[in-house]
Amino acid sequence: MDECLANETQKQAGENEVREGGESGADNVEINSTENDISNQRMKEMEMDRLSALPDCLLIHILSFLGLKKAAITSLLGKRWKFLWTELPTLELSLWEEWESRDKITQARREFVARVHKTLATHRGKSLEKMDIRFHYNECFASDVDSWLGAALKLKVKHVSLALMFSKQSYPLHEMIYTYSSLTSLSLLGCVFEPERAIKWPSLTSLDISDVYLPQLVVDNILSGCPVLKSLHLSECWGFTCFEIHSQNLGELSVQEFFKEKTDDESLKISAPHLKSLDMSFYPSDSNLKMSNISSLVSASFSLNDDWNLGSQDVLSNIKEIFESTQHVTELELGCDIIKALAAVLLLGHWQLPKSMRRCLKINRFIHDEENISAILGLLESSPNLETLVIERYDPEEIAEEDWVLPGRRDMGCDLLQLKMVKLYSMADPKLGGEPLLTLARNLLKRAPALEEMVIGVRVENVSDFIKIGQTLLSYPRASPSAVISFLS
Repeated sequence: MDECLANETQKQAGENEVREGGESGADNVEINSTENDISNQRMKEMEMDRLSALPDCLLIHILSFLGLKKAAITSLLGKRWKFLWTELPTLELSLWEEWESRDKITQARREFVARVHKTLATHRGKSLEKMDIRFHYNECFASDVDSWLGAALKLKVKHVSLALMFSKQSYPLHEMIYTYSSLTSLSLLGCVFEPERAIKWPSLTSLDISDVYLPQLVVDNILSGCPVLKSLHLSECWGFTCFEIHSQNLGELSVQEFFKEKTDDESLKISAPHLKSLDMSFYPSDSNLKMSNISSLVSASFSLNDDWNLGSQDVLSNIKEIFESTQHVTELELGCDIIKALAAVLLLGHWQLPKSMRRCLKINRFIHDEENISAILGLLESSPNLETLVIERYDPEEIAEEDWVLPGRRDMGCDLLQLKMVKLYSMADPKLGGEPLLTLARNLLKRAPALEEMVIGVRVENVSDFIKIGQTLLSYPRASPSAVISFLS
């Protein structure tokens, strides 16, 4: 309560200061008006230079590249520059808190809130292209955020970004934002939607929502109220169970770190006949992924988020769904947990990877387990049209295992006739004799007759170890006479 009362006092004091004559508002960004007094005096006495002779629109455009704080400093250059910064089309204000005492943090927040009020009050532009505000939110600042939104909407703002980190209570979106028609992009962190309120954003093309409860009704309202939406990104959101996407414009869907509350329906369903790109990371112990009507999907990315039982039915169901539903996808990106789960499923022997149309395969944060190597070989065999392969490994220092056991499957059973580019980053561990790089590289060089280049990314700590690994690699037979092996450190 003390923080709220102090904030209201600070807010009123700031508004009074603007009304009483702080015309330039340069103090909004904490400028010391006495800096370089001698230099400023000389500048005033000089004739107008070529830069100052440019029209306002060009000078404002130049200032927009400096950022708000640096642009405001130019008000000290002279009368010609005094108010130009107040017409910037973009307002970006953020408060990054350091580990200070609670009193200092509270004071910093109050000062930041007052500074945002003053910056908006001194804005002289006829319109506002973008407003981006980031700080640690407290519920006593709700009316302040409402005020900022109201001021921005009056200036016909097109792009709004509110990152309101919170500890106890998130910010409830004001009703005025739900039907604001000029929005083209909206990014919200820690902002709560009212489920019963209709959404009408006829111009919105990009929507990013993070760290908030998002019930199914809100998702449905978003999909029905944003007719030209092109990309939808949700991160650490929960409460929804289904995406029924009928729009031909929505081509990109990203759902990161999705988890479900325990309900009767444990599935996350996606039906999107026009979707082009899908990026999913989720907790398989919470729900099963069900995808249908995704025939237009071109690229897909999947990763898992928790330590699950590799032999569980949830893992088996999700892995089968991912690979069976995306056979037609040409670009596939997989996290290391997907590879681990795939290896466990393949070891059961009850299911085989279906043949796919993928042309590009990327594996992130790979762990050098022998079963994982077998899973990758199986993936390659199920990718007869593969043209590009990229594998990035965990930092070796993050890996506890120090023994390399040869995988049960050491060789591929077919050629990769279309494979042209291979990139293997941080895959050679000197402590493991160059594995797992050598096993993978040997197979790829042997089975890729059209290979043009293999790029090996290494971390060089001991040159002699690197030379030994490189010599072994270069000694492997190559199916492609024109294949080039490149080394990057």
